[in-house]
Amino acid sequence: MTVGRRLFLGAFTAGAVTVATGSEAAAVDDEYTQYAAPAAFYGASPTEYVVKINYAATSGDKAALNVTSVNPESSAVYISGAERAQRGTLKITHNGYADGSDHGASGLSINLRKEGTAAQGIFVTATDAPTKGALIVLRNNPGVEDFVVKGSGRTGIGIGVGATPGGQLHVVQRSEAPALLVEGTARLDGAARLDDAAEPAKEAGGGSLFARGGALYWKGGNGKVTLLAQA
Repeated sequence: MTVGRRLFLGAFTAGAVTVATGSEAAAVDDEYTQYAAPAAFYGASPTEYVVKINYAATSGDKAALNVTSVNPESSAVYISGAERAQRGTLKITHNGYADGSDHGASGLSINLRKEGTAAQGIFVTATDAPTKGALIVLRNNPGVEDFVVKGSGRTGIGIGVGATPGGQLHVVQRSEAPALLVEGTARLDGAARLDDAAEPAKEAGGGSLFARGGALYWKGGNGKVTLLAQA
């Protein structure tokens, strides 16, 4: 049976409720009611959600929605969207507390359980072709991309909102703290070049620091190369 109504779950004094549609079957020992798949919900209202879940409890460690799967061959949840506006296919809003008492909370929490697991915490890919949009954007301070990975693979830290990183890694100093701090050694590999005589491409400003044959060089904005340290 296909159901086209809104469902309000979890606000009942009886406790958790498990609902699906299809051919009804007898309740099993674990208090779930089994239904024949697929269970389908649909709606076409531009002002109403297809399904609403209202969990009215204000204490305890339970959730408004609990989805589990023991199938190792597929995901527990599929989410697909066709957004154009400034909306995510999955939108998460954490309604915080001005007093900071939610310092242990997070908008998204991932727990990779089992010692020895090789699961990836966050994985982003584009199976059809490289994207034009950014892969990751973190913004917390006004007018700044605190961290961004563009579709080109270039990464920016502290660059302006919407700006394009000027290099594979572009770091902008935004406070008295240094733009880059390394505790320990930093390795600078030999510069990539088209032939043995070519240094890195001439910069419009600033310069390039590079190593060749164990020696350290600086190439200024005027193209002059200076040996800083012998091999």
